[in-house]
Amino acid sequence: MKINHSSIGVIGAGAWGTALSCLLLEKNRHVKLWAYEDQTAQNINQYRENKVFLPGVAIPECIQVFSDINQVAADCETLVVASPVQKTRSLIREFKTVLTSNHHFVLAGKGIERESGSLLHEIFEEELGTSGNVSILSGPTFAMEVARKKPTAAVIASANPELGNHIQDMMHGPRFRLYRSNDLIGVQLAGAVKNVLAIAAGITEGMQLGLNARAALICRGLSEMTRLGVKMGGVPETFSGMAGLGDLVLTGTGSLSRNHTLGLRIGEGLSPEELFQNQLTVTEGAATSVSLQSLSRHHQVEMPICEAVYRILFQGQAPMEALTQLLERQKPCLLYTSDAADEGLGVDLGGRRII
Repeated sequence: MKINHSSIGVIGAGAWGTALSCLLLEKNRHVKLWAYEDQTAQNINQYRENKVFLPGVAIPECIQVFSDINQVAADCETLVVASPVQKTRSLIREFKTVLTSNHHFVLAGKGIERESGSLLHEIFEEELGTSGNVSILSGPTFAMEVARKKPTAAVIASANPELGNHIQDMMHGPRFRLYRSNDLIGVQLAGAVKNVLAIAAGITEGMQLGLNARAALICRGLSEMTRLGVKMGGVPETFSGMAGLGDLVLTGTGSLSRNHTLGLRIGEGLSPEELFQNQLTVTEGAATSVSLQSLSRHHQVEMPICEAVYRILFQGQAPMEALTQLLERQKPCLLYTSDAADEGLGVDLGGRRII
């Protein structure tokens, strides 16, 4: 793979894309940012601030902002895709005509495509015929804190060691520690499922169920995430690391999380329909909760917390009713067992099964 170290393009001028542009500029001379809305591009170029999505953060003059996606894609062989997952396929179709074999991608979204159930690297495979030029950026990363240069750790996953090294060199810095992984599936699933679990954590907080309940939910949610991830080919250690547990703790407890905030408002009594209508930014966990219904059934994995979130968001179930159903499930079995009869209920870790 030929890797050009010149210009870097960031696709998506939301909070995360804008923050990544500022981060990338620290080690790279040329960064171009594409904004979906013409007005957003004009405002950033004029005021050097993304007043809508990342207010209060100064954007350096040398970051050029465009509303023509093909111009950015044609000029930059490294493309950081920070758009909402549900829009990624349509965006690829917009700029795919200007791509060459030298282009490579850093996928920074977290979610699962609602209609197809595809992960991000699978969308690229389906649209471009290859995912060998793709890496995944994930982990506990609030955009505002990255933009303000707060200490942050994240994960870059790639099946191509040369590409993984390149992206690590491009982004790793004194305040942004970037770990390497080759677990594309596990890192993506962890980032997607934790958004759904963050909605659940927000609901428990909105219902004032207490810190004990939130801790239990995070623990059991991690178990759900790991069960599905390992069944789909992920590495167990991924889910106990930065991309799994780290990101889940952040979004399940942090007030800057859009998914947690959505759940909080629902727990306080607002309806999902009302909240969806008034949203300015995308809450990826809502769409992912739909995808997880088919994925969990296909892989025969129990995900009761994620299913409860889906019922609350899209089937009109009241949070208290969902909570009652969760608590009234059958009596829990052993947390750790090597009994072969538990096959399918847990994750195998060296002869032990985590239920």
